Amino acid sequence: MPNRMLNKDSLAMTLWNLEKARLNGIRPKETEIDETLKWIVNRQKEPGRFGLGFAAPTEHDYSTRRLPTGEKIHSRAGAAHLLGEEAFWALAKWCGKDAPGLRKGLIGMLGRASRYPAYADKGKYCCGSCSLAFWRALVAAGIKEGESFVERGLLSMNLVRDGKLGWNTFPFSYSIYALASLNHPIADEELKYAQGRIERSLRLLRISRDPYGLRKLGFEYALERL
Repeated sequence: MPNRMLNKDSLAMTLWNLEKARLNGIRPKETEIDETLKWIVNRQKEPGRFGLGFAAPTEHDYSTRRLPTGEKIHSRAGAAHLLGEEAFWALAKWCGKDAPGLRKGLIGMLGRASRYPAYADKGKYCCGSCSLAFWRALVAAGIKEGESFVERGLLSMNLVRDGKLGWNTFPFSYSIYALASLNHPIADEELKYAQGRIERSLRLLRISRDPYGLRKLGFEYALERL
């Protein structure tokens, strides 16, 4: 029987398949999960990865470059970083906090972030999307050294509210998806601020705007948190 989780042509699609199953409360067969997670871990040794411990995107991922909620990723480096961080999230959720490459990769990222105090002091790494992915991975992996970084990031996000129930520099749908996964009171505050837009966006959501099915799940999960 084919593995419904694993797509060897795309790290992104494999990660989004796992996340849809998790958010929908579906537990695939253990053989499917084992094969899928081993493939992700093996991608940590492939060229094109963002850093040590990161899973490398495929060429298909570099050509499509989409967030799980459908927004465009604007560079190859951004795709490598974001998908690597989302791979850390998946490994932490499905394998646990001792998953291969997890701690080493994230501690390495914190070290690189510390070289740029203008960003690190605000809990940011590169762009808004990359920062959100980094926070998700740090929290999922239980990296104690990253707790203050995530909190600084959430406080910085609070300061760039756009007055329209969203944020400057942070893509709305992916922001909601990411915030809903962070068990932190500041994340809850930001979700409450955006609640009216989340509800409106969910009512108006079209399938064409949600190619992976995770925008809707992110909105629903966020509203469950409130």
